[in-house]
Amino acid sequence: MRRFTAAAVVLLAVLAQQGGTHAASPQAGPPDGVFRLLLKIEQVMQAGKPDAYLDLLSAVASRDFASDAARLLVTPDITRAVIRERDRTPLEGTLAGDGYRLMIEVFTERGTRARMATWRLDVRRVPTETSDDEWRVEGQKELNTLDGLFRLSLNPAKQFRARNLVVTSDDLEVRLAEGYVFVAETPDGPTAAVLVPVTGGSFRFRPAPETEREQVRIYAGTDTIDSPYQEVFFRFSPADFESRFAPGSLTPEPVDAAILRRAEAVFRDEIVKSYNVDLGDLSRDTWSLPPQPNDLLVELRTRRYQGLTYAKSGSESEDISLFDRHRRRNISVYSSAEKLAAGGRSFDEDENGVFDVDRYTLDVSFDPERQWIEGRALLDLRIKADAANNLTLHLAEPLTVQSVYSAEWGRLLSLRVRNQNSIVVNLPGYAVRDTKMSLVVVYAGRLAPVVPDRESVAPQFPSEQPQVIDTPSFTGEPSLLYTTRSFWYPQGSVSDYATATMHLTVPDPYQVLASGDLQAGSPVVVPSRDKEPAGRLYTYEATQPVRYLACLISRFGPAATRTVSLVDALAGLAASQGSAIPAGVVAAGSFNNEVELSVEANPRQLVKGRGTGAAADDLLRYYTSLIGDCPYPSLTVAPVEKDLPGGHSPAYLSVLNVPVATAALAWANDPAAFLNFPDFFVAHEVAHQWWGQAVGWRSYHDQWISEGFSQYFAALYARKSRGDALFFDLLRRMARWARDKGDAGPVDLGYRLGHIQGDSRIFRAIVYNKSAVVLHMLRRMIGDDAFFRGIRRFYFGSRFRKAGAEDVRLAMEAEGNQRLESFFDAWIHGSGTPRVRMTWRRDATSTPPVAVVRVEQVAKASVFPVTATVRYASGSAEDFQIVVRERVAEFRLPLTRAPRDITLNRDGLTPLVVLR
Repeated sequence: MRRFTAAAVVLLAVLAQQGGTHAASPQAGPPDGVFRLLLKIEQVMQAGKPDAYLDLLSAVASRDFASDAARLLVTPDITRAVIRERDRTPLEGTLAGDGYRLMIEVFTERGTRARMATWRLDVRRVPTETSDDEWRVEGQKELNTLDGLFRLSLNPAKQFRARNLVVTSDDLEVRLAEGYVFVAETPDGPTAAVLVPVTGGSFRFRPAPETEREQVRIYAGTDTIDSPYQEVFFRFSPADFESRFAPGSLTPEPVDAAILRRAEAVFRDEIVKSYNVDLGDLSRDTWSLPPQPNDLLVELRTRRYQGLTYAKSGSESEDISLFDRHRRRNISVYSSAEKLAAGGRSFDEDENGVFDVDRYTLDVSFDPERQWIEGRALLDLRIKADAANNLTLHLAEPLTVQSVYSAEWGRLLSLRVRNQNSIVVNLPGYAVRDTKMSLVVVYAGRLAPVVPDRESVAPQFPSEQPQVIDTPSFTGEPSLLYTTRSFWYPQGSVSDYATATMHLTVPDPYQVLASGDLQAGSPVVVPSRDKEPAGRLYTYEATQPVRYLACLISRFGPAATRTVSLVDALAGLAASQGSAIPAGVVAAGSFNNEVELSVEANPRQLVKGRGTGAAADDLLRYYTSLIGDCPYPSLTVAPVEKDLPGGHSPAYLSVLNVPVATAALAWANDPAAFLNFPDFFVAHEVAHQWWGQAVGWRSYHDQWISEGFSQYFAALYARKSRGDALFFDLLRRMARWARDKGDAGPVDLGYRLGHIQGDSRIFRAIVYNKSAVVLHMLRRMIGDDAFFRGIRRFYFGSRFRKAGAEDVRLAMEAEGNQRLESFFDAWIHGSGTPRVRMTWRRDATSTPPVAVVRVEQVAKASVFPVTATVRYASGSAEDFQIVVRERVAEFRLPLTRAPRDITLNRDGLTPLVVLR
């Protein structure tokens, strides 16, 4: 037998914004003799009669087994018992239909406390004089349990008068000058409370990190939320009640029925939002789990902000959060001082991972018209934790799990986490570190594709600011993209690198493109049968590791196919550098001297697709010449018809949105729009094969590595294909966006940039454009040769791994031979736009004469390169690059003749404000 660990309880409880779990659905079937046996066991358990259970045991059961079996399953204090059969398989050593091994779930209530257990029951048919369909229990084993479930309610006999009560947690203070407190209790003590104020009910939230205070300022207009509340609901561990609620501030008093009703209304609304488990057909009641010690959930009901949720969850790397339930906005998410002391500023989303998936084998059929999926997934995985007795998989919430099977453990039970894309698979024992095992998951359901907004480049608009220009209606070719956030196949709880084989079936006239090499002989025609139409079976093999798997379904035609040789690109780099791989760096995976390039386009886009193929060919060679590697042996570029331009680029595949005339949106004023270089989108998306795919990111704080590097490499390609003028024009545009939106937050805030405002342009202005500009600034600081050596050092050191900002910094420091902490602190981890004043004077005493340029930074100091331009009376100009490192810095610029003026940042390549 095993019990759920504390971590599993947290997974099942699901903090703050999230719900509980659904038990697996019972196996359908007629009420046979086995069903009647289970019903009898239910009745015996509820009656609390162990001796009656003995009558249901097989005659072959030993006396010791019979005694233990009755004692374990039947206890006298059960007030309600429910048994549900989840699976049955033939019992070894019996004739067909005469014996089964059952997997059952047993739910027992003891007043307001409950317990759920998974049992394995061996049953055998035992004919009697009155029936040949009588069954008896021959063997039983309890496999796992979930204990400590409580049906909570406010204690109607307890009311506390509170005076000068203050409840605190990290960066939160809830105050009650005078009012009432009601509690919900477990045998270990109170685990929930409702505060009803009379006077002076208020709270104060002020996050410690400066970045988070900036986000609060965007949300509330000030960096501190200090507001009255109407009521407050708390969830906490019973062990924490006395430390949270000082005994001296609570005085018992007679219950006021009207105030109790008000508190109970609050309790009913809030208790269902967190720490509760939906047990499906086992019980319709709300059953709750107590939080872990030191964890806290606070629901603040206010007039101004409506519902705010504060949570502290020790199982999370970023353990403090404030969430606006009404608007569904994360206001603050960050690590407490305790977490920072233990792990530093950044975190790796893999650090709490229990297992790694090494390989996927998928067999999935699609019905695009119904958006229906039927799949079978084999996951070869390896345990990372010291020991694990449950595994959490991500699978889209609409998809129903029909079975989970392991070659090592047999049939496994799973719990669906309600309103989440998560499945908890229970193991009948512990799997220790480095254990290898396989899971087969069979699933089906209707799944609409989602927009891959966090890993795509496309203009989008705040919901309140659309600008639509009516044009003649024109319907684009439908396409369905299932990718990273679709969760269309069972996968680890965080994205990680794995190889894969995919067998994907679509009906005529659809085709499917996917992450991997299309295998020889594929597709195979699947003849029609019954009412199913004919179709095609495609097989894709991802031999190089990929972060996630994706597939695109539509009608396609071949626009271009070619083998792209990379020999010249690699030879040119080797001739200048000796070796692309820096000394001391070991790169993972095999290397490719050529790439199989194909362009598959919607029928109306075939002509444009041929031009896209030529650009993609050039891009593969160019990027390889810069980096010294092309990570994947094939690339399919897929132009598909959409309302807006953009794209998405999983490994092996680049999807390009070709706009059609259904609605012309005024999208020119968007950070992602570069109308003067139409190939920008394809250049950005192809770059993702290196940045974002071959090199991943550790957490959302490091997403800039994917988008910023791809954005900068697209600009580099513009320079290669169209010259310096276009390159610097693109960088100036990016720098303007970075300057104008710099106060919205730092680059490493990732997807949260613009989240509060509901404006994704802010995200692209900073994560895409500012990141690209920062890379160019870094290049200006350390020099071209050192910068590109640093690029290669970082790439090969992180190939097929997840990387963070520190990896970029260390690679650039190693090649640039200078410390860069202050630069990264200012431009990656810091927000705001530098504001400077510049003055100059001519020093005629110097030989030769010089201009002394003084740069003074206003407010926060930063580190940045900037161009100082000397203009002479003749009309000529001379540029000098300077690097400002202090709040006040002076630079001596040599003069060839008398200057007329000196200006700062004439080229516009540094996102700063020069004050006059």
